[in-house]
Amino acid sequence: MTKPHTLSMTISRSLFPILALSFGIILSSFAQDLKYIEYDTDLIPGSVNRERRDKLMNEIGNDAVAVLYSAPVRTRNADVEYQYRQDDNFLYLTGFPEPNAVLLLIPRGMQVRNPDDTTTSMTVREILFVQPRDPVREHWEGRRYGPEGAMKLRGLQYALPIADFERTLRSVLFRSRPSVLYAPPFAGDFTGEIREILKPLQDFIDATRTRNSQTELRDPTALVYRLRRIKGPEEIALIGKISEISATAHRQAMMSCEPGMYEYELQGVYEFVYRKFGAEYNGYPCIVGAGENSVVLHYNTVRRKINDGDLVLADCGGEYHGYTTDITRTFPANGKFSREQRQIYEIVLKAQKAAIAMMKPGTAWSDISAKASEIVEEGLFALGLVKEKNGREFRRFFTHGLGHAVGLNVHDISSPVMEAGVIYTVEPGIYIQEGTPGVDPKYFNIGVRIEDTILVTEQGPKNLSESAPREIGEIEALMKKKGIGNVEVK
Repeated sequence: MTKPHTLSMTISRSLFPILALSFGIILSSFAQDLKYIEYDTDLIPGSVNRERRDKLMNEIGNDAVAVLYSAPVRTRNADVEYQYRQDDNFLYLTGFPEPNAVLLLIPRGMQVRNPDDTTTSMTVREILFVQPRDPVREHWEGRRYGPEGAMKLRGLQYALPIADFERTLRSVLFRSRPSVLYAPPFAGDFTGEIREILKPLQDFIDATRTRNSQTELRDPTALVYRLRRIKGPEEIALIGKISEISATAHRQAMMSCEPGMYEYELQGVYEFVYRKFGAEYNGYPCIVGAGENSVVLHYNTVRRKINDGDLVLADCGGEYHGYTTDITRTFPANGKFSREQRQIYEIVLKAQKAAIAMMKPGTAWSDISAKASEIVEEGLFALGLVKEKNGREFRRFFTHGLGHAVGLNVHDISSPVMEAGVIYTVEPGIYIQEGTPGVDPKYFNIGVRIEDTILVTEQGPKNLSESAPREIGEIEALMKKKGIGNVEVK
């Protein structure tokens, strides 16, 4: 993989005309309509992001200023970088996907030059500082929005090159002296360009802490989280879309599964389907555990051969335009549940159905969790796997919480009480490890988790991932068919 800094500086003079011609072609593309930057037609409109920024500014008040910034570019190894993923809160407020960007919110407003008429000025309450258009960097790394693209395509009121951030920040902070500066704390892995970009902000924060400053420092994260908790219609649509894509992947994995495959082959089925339908990322590393690996909650090796008689636990979900889902299905490798596998599966499914039925506005999450736990405990007691219904012993087998919110993060902003517009997963599970004391060996290495992504509405719960089968009969019927993972690859 070639990187720009590996180019030799001793380029032959005979190449200069060729390079000049190449860069001339690249430069000519700058005159094209900026629409080419966005290929997707279902992005959240910039007007929605602006409404979110307006709400945040109303929260912080006119005597405050807020600075939020993009996630850093992270190195995987040597000179290879991880696929870039924007910071959740920054993406929520701006819809802007590029690194090395900073959002400055000035609720009281400030005067700037009018980009449409440079002889006049205008008052703005928000400025997004972004990487400028650069034909050489874009030739290597892909097209950028630039300030003009950020305004035209992402709906920012005003945008400037990132080089103008320090000057503008000093003007806002040192001249107007806001009573409160909102800025998220710097993460420990902030390195590279964004660290240098944010140095003036860090210097101001350090000076504020060491001197008798009139400016109070606050973290805006909790305010943004409050906005993110209830999902808007555009967010619900995207989470619904990625839930359906991921449910399709689960169906294909069930159809493809057969003894003799490897766990990574099923992982490949999931990830192919995500990309096939336009999901840019996995929502989280795909968990595909067979046999003894089905009882490992966050199993990530995915290298074991799948054997006849194994249960396969697959916890896999994609991410689409920043929004993720979280779905788990458990199915028999040979397409037929054994008696013991069926017994454990039915307990988990019963607990999940009861919990989902309770997901209505006004219901406490703790009450929903308690109901699921009660059903799991009763089921395990009936099978003799727990000797007492004391609220503790069953936790040897159900070792995690019932679920969590999803959104821009697979573990998103939680809500103690269900509200319309909240999206939660419901994922009860039972995991019986080999050698568990007091357990009949016929139950060893049975791990079952069933998880769905649920939207809470005034009319009741809506299962966004219901097209992935949960009923035993439906799973066994589907597994008689062949899937994309059974196609021979040459």
